[in-house]
Amino acid sequence: MPRIRLLVDNSVLAHAVTHETATISTGVELWGGVVPFDTGYSARIPVHLVDDATETYKNICFIPGIAYLARKGLIDLCQSAELRAETYYQPVGRFKGYGYLDYSLLSGVHMDSVDGTVFPTLGPRWMGLPSAKEQQGRRISGYGDPLHVSLVAELGSKHSQDAWHLCTAENKNLYAFLTTDFKFRRQVRARSRREPLISMNARVLTPKEFGEELSIAPLPPIFFSYHNASFFVRTDVTMPNGRRRPVTAYRSRE
Repeated sequence: MPRIRLLVDNSVLAHAVTHETATISTGVELWGGVVPFDTGYSARIPVHLVDDATETYKNICFIPGIAYLARKGLIDLCQSAELRAETYYQPVGRFKGYGYLDYSLLSGVHMDSVDGTVFPTLGPRWMGLPSAKEQQGRRISGYGDPLHVSLVAELGSKHSQDAWHLCTAENKNLYAFLTTDFKFRRQVRARSRREPLISMNARVLTPKEFGEELSIAPLPPIFFSYHNASFFVRTDVTMPNGRRRPVTAYRSRE
């Protein structure tokens, strides 16, 4: 049986960052006995509560098992040229972490591109070049792949980019497009008995769906709080509302 190969969406990479860097306050001290100032230290903290009941968290709990299989060489996690191109116009920390103490469940997992690399055309503002995002949209439309055209006609133009990733998974004979874009997943499921989806081998799966197919046990990310940690870790504190901080928060506080 050929080894399972998955095309990993950037949404999965973003949710795989399950621990972030936070400043733990130790109160207010007086500088020189006169000037008050805040004191504290940096520590790694989980993003999510252990009893988080959201759909996103339930899927995140299957990423550790998927990462383990990939590290052992039992499955292949892949990216593509256009998936990598998406990262050019988004903050790099979204997919790897912004802070020094951040931790990703997919840390150290190598992912080859199944179809090489593409780069946006960059230049000074006076050249009037379209943004990297606009260039990607035009590039994908310009490929003229018949399967992609059919998928967009069925799923809608709003899902053109995800449809391209699914098209890539199909054309490269991959097992599935792994994503946590639940809107796209529901759209595909609702039309799974219609062409061209019904004739395709590659599927759209969430980490939970793929994990359940392989009987992977879900593991709360809090178990990985101390991985590669030589610094303070606070598992009793989590990010507000179980959400990662935006890059602007790191710029203003650290």
